[in-house]
Amino acid sequence: MITAKDLKLMLQKPLHFLLKIEVLKDDGKTILDTLKGVVIGGTASIDSASSIRRTFSASLIPTLHDNNNTRITEEGLVWLNKELRIYVGVMDIRTGTYTYYPLGHYVYTSSSGSYDAATNQLTITCSDYMSKLDGTKNGQIGAFTTRIPAYEENAQTGEIIKHNIIREAVISVLKQSGGIDRYMVDDMGEYKALPQNNEDWKNYRVQNPLWNAIPYDLEFSSGCTVLSILETLRDLYPHYEMFFDKYNVFTCRMIPSCYKDDIIFSNEFLQRIYISENTSIDMTAVRNICEVWGKVIEADFYTEQCSYQSNIYHCSIDGYDEAYYNGDTVAVKIPSANAANPKLDINHLGAIPILDENTESPVARLALEKDAVFVFKIKSKRTEGQTTYNAYLLGHWQAHGMNVLTDGIVGSDYTFQDGTICPRYSKKYFQKKYNCESVELEIIPNSPFTVQKLGEIPDIKTGGDYDHITSDSLALSRAKWENWKNSRLTDSITLTTNLVPFYDVNMKVLYQTSCSSAPKQYIIQSVSHDFSTWTSTLSLMKFYPLYDDIIREMGTHRALSNYKHGTLSQYTHHKLTELIGGDPY
Repeated sequence: MITAKDLKLMLQKPLHFLLKIEVLKDDGKTILDTLKGVVIGGTASIDSASSIRRTFSASLIPTLHDNNNTRITEEGLVWLNKELRIYVGVMDIRTGTYTYYPLGHYVYTSSSGSYDAATNQLTITCSDYMSKLDGTKNGQIGAFTTRIPAYEENAQTGEIIKHNIIREAVISVLKQSGGIDRYMVDDMGEYKALPQNNEDWKNYRVQNPLWNAIPYDLEFSSGCTVLSILETLRDLYPHYEMFFDKYNVFTCRMIPSCYKDDIIFSNEFLQRIYISENTSIDMTAVRNICEVWGKVIEADFYTEQCSYQSNIYHCSIDGYDEAYYNGDTVAVKIPSANAANPKLDINHLGAIPILDENTESPVARLALEKDAVFVFKIKSKRTEGQTTYNAYLLGHWQAHGMNVLTDGIVGSDYTFQDGTICPRYSKKYFQKKYNCESVELEIIPNSPFTVQKLGEIPDIKTGGDYDHITSDSLALSRAKWENWKNSRLTDSITLTTNLVPFYDVNMKVLYQTSCSSAPKQYIIQSVSHDFSTWTSTLSLMKFYPLYDDIIREMGTHRALSNYKHGTLSQYTHHKLTELIGGDPY
């Protein structure tokens, strides 16, 4: 917790710093000694985008009585099985005492020494504990295939005994394969089951008991690393991060939106320790089309035996069980387009609603096209003590959605190679050209980034997190969000200040640039400390109040709920803050 006393200490003039480097046994607790000497240079960095979040390097001239201890030998303090705990000390000029702030817990990754009549110098390079899980220093799995099943079953009957939980699997891998016993692992699972995303999250968990279960069996070949297994579990759902904090606690959590976070460093504080700034605007990042390719859908059952009567699709599937089963995916060739509120009936098991996976509302009229194959996922819900089933529309064979920024004006007719003619920039034009049925046109007449003004500049999203998007509806929603981020100029600031040892990533700061008329909120993306100049360099990204993972009934979203997405994306940051009734950021 950063206190007013800490901030006041950093405003002293002059500032006096010390580096304290504790050498620990490989238990990470027992202190062997302290590396002593004159630091002649070095850096420490924190990067929110890297799995190895913290790195450290330094060159020092050891004191005379430490010469033997700092030799690179098995008996010395600089060896493979030693760990480091590093602090920056700041002197209170009134009392002459130092307050020490932790930078992090590290392991050696390389070291070198130069010893001669003129030089007696030691250089060390370190990384945080993730380097013991990613194969850099340790973490490779042996010559066996590692398997994490989705569930455990009775060997005789095949009955499911227990569904395996993602969080429990992460902890098991950490402890058994990584030897990590200090951790903080949050719940991981479906978006609407998390309290920061849904006020009714408790009821959602009751209705969807498998919200945090591993959805399918996972297998890892020999030679893989502990980190690769952990990252696979993490990426089953998007927007999670894993890292070791400065106290060497493994942390797995949702990437913070910083929506409700307090401002840690005020504009007044930063202006008093400011040295230089560099503002950049990335014009290459602007896009006006976002196409999202999600998960390849593997159906458990397929049928063309389907009739349509009274807005119910009656299907016959050989080998289907005597009851609906949670998680089944069924591919059906649709005989006729649907009316509003359609239902699905398999083998006369009962008609169940066909819902949109993103909104959980009935699919729209004509959403199911005649003679096309659509895939549905059967999911159970607990409602008032009763189990009910729904059929969620996933789409065709791969989740696919596209969002286009347009001014709403279609052009002249465009003729495709097969002879099809469509008005340029119409919905049918984009559906045909990109072979995507789920296309949404975002109409913003005054935007400078529309396809009419800049031409088509697509951004194709595939692989990684996008492989976990399971339906056209979710792909369309994600494409809309990504295109909102892409269709504006992205600005960042590189700010150099006096060294502040308690800077960290994902902190919110308030800062007024030299070319701005008012301070704005920024999020720290990375930190770099320089021990030769005793300065800190921050990479700051402007904070926008429209984040995807906020509770929609709260704060900013409520204030902006009467405005269309297209309207909001035209507004400057200053204008957005006026809308929500706050001071300009």
